[in-house]
Amino acid sequence: MNAGAGHNVLRDSFAAALERADPGRRLVDGAVWTSADHFVDSFYSFCVRRLPRFQGAIVEMSDRPSALEGAVRLCPQLGREARALLSAESFNLLVSTHPLQAIIFARVRDQLGLTTPIVSAVPDYGVPAPAYFPRRVSLRADALIAMEQGTVAHFRTLGVPDDRIHLSGFLTREPFVRVGARRRSDPRSVVREALRAEVAAQHPGFFRLRLDRPTLLFLGGSAWTAKTEPVLRQVLTDPALRAETNVIVVAGRDAAFEGHLRALGQEGLHVFGFVTPDVFAALMGLSDVPILGSLAPATLQELLEVGLGPLLLFHFIPGSERPHVQYLESQRLGVYEPRVAGMVCLIRGALGLLAIPERLGSARDGFPERARILRTASVERALQLPQFLHRMAA
Repeated sequence: MNAGAGHNVLRDSFAAALERADPGRRLVDGAVWTSADHFVDSFYSFCVRRLPRFQGAIVEMSDRPSALEGAVRLCPQLGREARALLSAESFNLLVSTHPLQAIIFARVRDQLGLTTPIVSAVPDYGVPAPAYFPRRVSLRADALIAMEQGTVAHFRTLGVPDDRIHLSGFLTREPFVRVGARRRSDPRSVVREALRAEVAAQHPGFFRLRLDRPTLLFLGGSAWTAKTEPVLRQVLTDPALRAETNVIVVAGRDAAFEGHLRALGQEGLHVFGFVTPDVFAALMGLSDVPILGSLAPATLQELLEVGLGPLLLFHFIPGSERPHVQYLESQRLGVYEPRVAGMVCLIRGALGLLAIPERLGSARDGFPERARILRTASVERALQLPQFLHRMAA
């Protein structure tokens, strides 16, 4: 369902894993479906941007019966769609990447007297939102898919049997795989020049990017790059940093933020809105330091696939992304720093303009190797998905 790009990207990753591991559809014949509802996405975006504490509170109480009833009542289209889908077609298994969708499927399934197993997939790391395993048994999925061992451990504490939990993985889109392979095999100068040309083919002004300078990349999903604005403003007004670096900002679907930055007209500042995967992967591939306004699981895996890091995290979305901070630092993939001055110091250290802070040095040392180990394991787990779904459908 439309509720942040990560849920749909994970859905597409599952579809790709089924096609790659089971090309003849011997085990599972998958059908991809997306809800036409946009209310949930609008409500979520409004809360995260304007009422972040409220958003965190919603996640924390998301398994309470009263909260679930309220959510279902606010989204009547989801119920109508689920009823129409399950009445028109017969499925052996349903897999959802959003907890509200799984809950509605469970409810409609019971109303129609069906026995179709439901699997709920968790895109996030660590302890997930309670709605993935509601208190009300009738609203629970029959099995769960997790992306990280900490999530599996959490579900075990709730009494979910091991044979009903699958530790899966994520397949990134082809452009990120391609760029990552080039970064590992070709000279850095050759890769940067080629990737600049690829981006400039769609955005001609990008030919002005100085290849002799390191590049800062500000990103954060379709709406959350704006959360890095305090750091970005400090960088753009720092003469030393401006003289030494390129600055790329991917504003996503935040047209107001994109327009504000374009109006600055600063030399060496390259502003993008919503970009294609080809362009996004190329921007990651020619950058040196990523500064994030959120830590979405799909974006994290894409950064690891490309090999860009360590990650500098300035902001995270309350509720769902809070456990991601611990994951980021425990895996030594980056550093969370919510203070503007502290983040600017980390950027300077990453660029070699001052002594690198110890915690950043710990994340930087061996980062490429850790990134490849994590990505290899994630791909291997992703390709085990058909067997698990076949067993659940049986």
